[in-house]
Amino acid sequence: MINIPSSIIEIRQLLTVPELQQVDLLLKHIAFEDGKNTATGAAKELKNNMQAARDENPYKRQLQQIVFTAIATNQLIQSGVMPKNILPPIISKYNNGMEYGWHTDSPVMTIDYTIRVDLSITVFLSEPDTYKGGELVVHTPSGFVNYKLNKGDAVVYPTTKLHCVNPVTEGERVACVTWMQSLVKETEKRELLYQLKTIQESVASKDLTSNDNLMLLQVYSNLMRMWTDL
Repeated sequence: MINIPSSIIEIRQLLTVPELQQVDLLLKHIAFEDGKNTATGAAKELKNNMQAARDENPYKRQLQQIVFTAIATNQLIQSGVMPKNILPPIISKYNNGMEYGWHTDSPVMTIDYTIRVDLSITVFLSEPDTYKGGELVVHTPSGFVNYKLNKGDAVVYPTTKLHCVNPVTEGERVACVTWMQSLVKETEKRELLYQLKTIQESVASKDLTSNDNLMLLQVYSNLMRMWTDL
């Protein structure tokens, strides 16, 4: 679901039950290290978590591929984000008071390859009732919004927004995070395109050959052609 006109997208069941079962098995074979090892600049003082070790590990790669494929093939992400590039996901853990203070992510990132970062995504890999705290908090024009979604759910938000992860005071929070470059750089244009595409698909479901559907599809296609950044 998308909260129009918000630029934040919640995705229910991004990962299926069989995929989550596979993720749980893979996590048992993945070592973790201090998350500060991958932080730069001021983030080193704000970041207090664990991340999957940087050593090559086939179990880690398999887990990353499961999450990456789910993101890349999700229809809501395709419509709302229009991803051009997606970075390999980072696997993180929070426990014993670990947190990530208020920050904005880097505008350009390199994980295997380099992209301009337009959107961030957090995929929750723990059930919310198995840990206390650990909410992802995003600062929006209407205030602070907390996200503590079900296992397998995800939230996408513009990387320009200030955000943090609250301290985990009990249990363990496991998540995957990654970043995307959109075909359409500006958030406002992506929102308009998503809303227009949603309306067009609704009209098409009633009458695929109607003039209204053809006109909406033409406008959507022409705006995409005008705004796409290749």
